[in-house]
Amino acid sequence: MKSKAKTAHLGTRVTPAARQAFIARATKYSTYGDVLRELIEAFGEGRLTIQPPTTRDPKEKLYE
Repeated sequence: MKSKAKTAHLGTRVTPAARQAFIARATKYSTYGDVLRELIEAFGEGRLTIQPPTTRDPKEKLYE
């Protein structure tokens, strides 16, 4: 099966610790780019929901 060409770029800044933790966990499944792409697509399609964090203050606007 041929995949669709990726034509747009999306980026954001995170702390070095958050980046390292994401890459370490994501590479257990595939490349971290593949996991990030799937997360973005799943969220856009309504297949992914985000729960408020329990260990730090949530960004309230995400959970209203």
